[in-house]
Amino acid sequence: MSSLGKPLRIVHTETPVREIWSRLSYFESEHNAKEFLKKFSLSNNELADTASSLAYTIKTAREYYEAAERVTVLTQPLLIFYGMTALSKVLFISTHGKKSPSTEHGLRKIKGWNGVFAELSVVVGKDGTFPQFHGCYNKENLHNLTFSMKELVSLVPEVKVEFETVYKEEKSQALKILRRPDGIHIVDTELDRYKDLAKLIFTIPGVNEIYLPHTQEVEDKLILYYSGIDRAAKDLAVRAVSGEEYLVIPLIKGSKNIFLPEMSVHFLTMYLLGMLSRYQPKEWGEIIKGEESGEIYIIRKFLEATTRKFPNLILNELRDRNFVFVSPKIETGTEKKFDRGQLEDIFDYVNRRLAEEIRRLR
Repeated sequence: MSSLGKPLRIVHTETPVREIWSRLSYFESEHNAKEFLKKFSLSNNELADTASSLAYTIKTAREYYEAAERVTVLTQPLLIFYGMTALSKVLFISTHGKKSPSTEHGLRKIKGWNGVFAELSVVVGKDGTFPQFHGCYNKENLHNLTFSMKELVSLVPEVKVEFETVYKEEKSQALKILRRPDGIHIVDTELDRYKDLAKLIFTIPGVNEIYLPHTQEVEDKLILYYSGIDRAAKDLAVRAVSGEEYLVIPLIKGSKNIFLPEMSVHFLTMYLLGMLSRYQPKEWGEIIKGEESGEIYIIRKFLEATTRKFPNLILNELRDRNFVFVSPKIETGTEKKFDRGQLEDIFDYVNRRLAEEIRRLR
C-alpha cells in the first residue's frame, strides 16, 4: 500500500498514543481479525489460524511498547524494536493473508564499527523480516544497500531541529512546507546551505508531476507552484506528529536516488539502536551519557517520536487512511460545528449500534 491518495482522518484526542493502540486493539479479537482477513481466499482452518496469529501478534506488539515505557533509555530501544518487529509482521499478515515465513531480520550491522555513533551502519539483506515488511508498501529493491545512522536520522522530520543542532555543518533531508492556494512554501532560515536545492527537490518522486519546473526564492522561502493537475490525488508531504508537513529529499547512493518511506526509516534506525542496546551495552551506555557527543539529544527525540509514529503508520496501512491525532480544539462559541473526522466517527458509531440491534433481533 502507499500513503499517497489515502483519505485524511483527523482524530481529536488528549492521549494520542492510547488512542492509536485503542484502534489497533480492534484486531486483538480473533473474531474481528477473521472478518478483516475474509478478503483473502482462505480455508476455514487457514482463516482461523491466520486470524489467531494476527490477534496474538498485535497483543505482543502492544505489550512490548508498554514495557518500553517502564524502562530507561538503556534498554528501551530493544523493547521498542521488538514491538516494531511484531507490528511489521502484522502488516505482512494483513497484506498477504498468511504468516511471515521469516525467522531473521534480513539486516546486519557493518562489522568493525569504530564507535562513532553517526557512522554506525546497517546493510539490507535479500530476504527476512525487513525486506518482506518493506515490500508490503514499496517496490524499491534495497538489497545490499548500506545506510548510516546519520543518513537515517536526517530523514526524520521530527528530529530536524535536533539533527541540525548536533551536526552543525549539515542540513536535514526534511524540508518544512507551508501550503498556499497556488503551491507551497519551503521554509528554512538557512536555505542557502542546501546546495542546488531546487534541483534536489525535483528528485523527490512525484514532485515533477505536481509542480511547475520553475521555483521562486523569497527571503527564507522557496516557492513551488502547482502545475494545475488534480493535486489532491497525490499528496507527497510527510506529516510529523506535531501536524507540520515536510518534503523529504532522497538519499544519493552511487548514481541512484533512494527514497526511503517513513516506516522503513524508523525500522532501520530502531534496528541499529536495538542492536547497540542488546549487544554493545558499554558503548551504548557511553553514547547515552552524552559526554563524548551530544547525540543523545537526537536519540531521545527519535525514541519519543517513533513510539507514537510507527504504530500510527501501521494503523494507516491497516485502515487504508491517514490518521492524524491532535488535541481537541476549545469551543469558544455556543454553536458546535463538527469537522469531517468527527462526522465520520458519528457515522461509524451509528452503524455499529445498528448492526448490534440487527444481531439481537435475529
